[in-house]
Amino acid sequence: MTIYYGTNIEIGAIDLSFCPLNCDFGQDFYTTSIETHAIRRAQEIVRKSKQGKIMVFEYSFDFDEIIKINPNLKIKRFEKVCAEWAQFVMLNRLRKEDETQHEYDIVEGPVANDKMFRQFQLYAKNRIKMNEFVRKITFREITHQIAFCTEEALDALLAYNEPPRYKIENLIAELSVKLMQDNNISKIDAMTIVYNSLIFAKINDEKNNLYLKPWQEIYEILKLEIQ
Repeated sequence: MTIYYGTNIEIGAIDLSFCPLNCDFGQDFYTTSIETHAIRRAQEIVRKSKQGKIMVFEYSFDFDEIIKINPNLKIKRFEKVCAEWAQFVMLNRLRKEDETQHEYDIVEGPVANDKMFRQFQLYAKNRIKMNEFVRKITFREITHQIAFCTEEALDALLAYNEPPRYKIENLIAELSVKLMQDNNISKIDAMTIVYNSLIFAKINDEKNNLYLKPWQEIYEILKLEIQ
């Protein structure tokens, strides 16, 4: 799928410490699959800051592929509004700066209504039941957000969006350097081994997506081949 990020400036390196603290899923980099919502968010930032211009950035994203390439990522997905989602949002919205954020790298789910703090107070004081709380913090329109909560998650997103040829060149460089280190050989010799290997031909075939795997995994395959 395509996901969007709306803002008022060009994006350089993404620093999570500059993201707002008390958002639905924590202090994260928020994207959405709904382009109009990203545009609306950019408009709101420009209006409030009176700086910059409306900018919307696109990223390709696929949960299955990301998990396959990065199996250690912890991912939480809320498919719809529910009590668990509401409690999770409430904890993040009320989290203090010195408190530890949740354990997840990526969180997906609906967007909570910004006019929700009063409902938090009522629920915390047992003035309203959970089902009423959930109803009152839910937008009437369909919403969607994917939050990238850690540096590992951001690295996975950005790596997934690199052009295939760039990824392949980086992978070959990593393999060559590791061969040099492990076998005490020259750069030319290491690159010759890589370029003459069977795995090199497979890496260069963009259709099989082998180049998306971590270089360490490819290196183990290469070691078995050249033994």
